[in-house]
Amino acid sequence: QAFQKVAAAGAGSLLMGGPILVVPTERTIVEASGSKLYRENLFILPQTLNTDIDLQQETEPRYVGIYQVPVYVATLKLTGAFNLAQDMPDILARTSGTVLRWDQARLRLPMSDVRSLRKLATARVGVKNLAFASVNGGVYSGMEAAIRIDDPSQVPLAFHIELTMTGSREVSLLPLGGTTNVRMHSDWPAPSFQGAFLPAQRSINAQGFDATWQVLQLNRSFGQNWLESQFDTTTLAAASFGVGLFQAVDIYQQTERAMKYALLFIALTFITFFAWEHLSKMRLHPMQYLFVGLALSIFYLLLIALSEQIPFAMAYWSAAAALVTVIGVYLAGALRKRQRGAAAAAAMTGIYGVLYALVLSESYALLMGAIVLFIALSAVMLLTRHVDWYAASE
Repeated sequence: QAFQKVAAAGAGSLLMGGPILVVPTERTIVEASGSKLYRENLFILPQTLNTDIDLQQETEPRYVGIYQVPVYVATLKLTGAFNLAQDMPDILARTSGTVLRWDQARLRLPMSDVRSLRKLATARVGVKNLAFASVNGGVYSGMEAAIRIDDPSQVPLAFHIELTMTGSREVSLLPLGGTTNVRMHSDWPAPSFQGAFLPAQRSINAQGFDATWQVLQLNRSFGQNWLESQFDTTTLAAASFGVGLFQAVDIYQQTERAMKYALLFIALTFITFFAWEHLSKMRLHPMQYLFVGLALSIFYLLLIALSEQIPFAMAYWSAAAALVTVIGVYLAGALRKRQRGAAAAAAMTGIYGVLYALVLSESYALLMGAIVLFIALSAVMLLTRHVDWYAASE
């Protein structure tokens, strides 16, 4: 379904919209075999829809296996009004030849998963309280309540709905008002705004964010009312917008950053060993290069495996310490001198200290990485500038 396709970006993500007025219609079709009664629903959107959302992180983290998932509790207040008198000319033109059953009208509140509902505090139209029940209607799935309309030309039908929802990873909304205004406040410090519409205003700091959206009917690709058979629901789903709970630096992003520099760091290590080999006249066998290369590669596997079980800093330095120790001891034996193994271990410690700073940096990782690699390559070039590589290869 279209709702589920939009929500598929993250398990447990929430997609919902404001209330929709559902009016059954009846039309008699005369065929050669006789007359046939054809029924379908007319969907009418409110003229104004105001949504206030207070989105707070759950105090206890949730896990899928060993993986932490951001979970939130969202308190929503939906207010606005239907103006049927204003919409009536368009409704009558669209439903020409059909009977509108206003006495069987229903108010539907679409949402991707009714199981996300934790509390329905207030639900009323005018002064009448609504009794909602769940309904499965594809993209229109959610909750609905009966609302008898005796005179569609009466004053606008004002609604007021307050509810509490839960979800994870992201929350998305549908612009179902002629004018849709959304205000969202959250304690999540790293929002990722997404969808068809970006916030008109936003403010982000370490304590959370505030954002507001305004979507007009002219901004959308669909109108204020439609018959069920005449509307492509993917158009509705494509208009969703909202925010994802972006995890700025999680263990996988940190490991990915480390791996982006893996090839360069391994190459520089080999170049350094190669230069050292010719400067010290101590030859290393290709198998020794291979063992050192495998050890350098296993570091990243150790890093991600350990970081899934313990804090990233502890995992990083545990993996680095194991690697430095193994390479130091191995080179001390291969080069027949403990001091050379210790020097190699000290150099590797410095390299992984620099790499750790690159991993933690968010805004300046690329700049720091470029500078560090340039300095390292320049140092190797300067140290080997007098080496006669032709003579060394003979």
